[in-house]
Amino acid sequence: MTNKKKKTTQAQKNKNKNKNKNKNKIQKKRVFNWKKLIQKSFFYLTLCALIVGTFLIYSNTNKIKYDLSVVGNGTPTVVQIHDHNCQLCRQLKSNLDDVKTDFTEEIQFKTANILAKKGANFAQKHDVAHVTLLFFNGQGKRVNTLQGVSSKDEIRTALEQLAK
Repeated sequence: MTNKKKKTTQAQKNKNKNKNKNKNKIQKKRVFNWKKLIQKSFFYLTLCALIVGTFLIYSNTNKIKYDLSVVGNGTPTVVQIHDHNCQLCRQLKSNLDDVKTDFTEEIQFKTANILAKKGANFAQKHDVAHVTLLFFNGQGKRVNTLQGVSSKDEIRTALEQLAK
């Protein structure tokens, strides 16, 4: 009987050792890893900052692009009366984009989106429809108008005259 008790107590000791090992493993898993938390937090904060920064740059660029109040500020200005749903407007924009890079230092380029209230009011004030380019001198006087899908050569000629 004592042998049986010894075997039983030995078996219980082994079980207790295994339980203690498992407890130690569980306790090791519960140790909080501050370094990982800080690294992950830094990563996600950086990602959020990039997303917010990109949005702010984009929205500021759009504000500048559609700011029609600059007409007459001393710099010649070209305003495209534009409807982004219109295929002809997109073709005119493409033609303008292809030639305007040569004139960005002398002329400012703006867009009047006729789907927005300010753009629609601007087009109505100047009595023009979409698919139109309006050319203003530095004092804000309209000096030229191109209606319809103008070719790159027509646009270039009008820009050269405005830049003089």
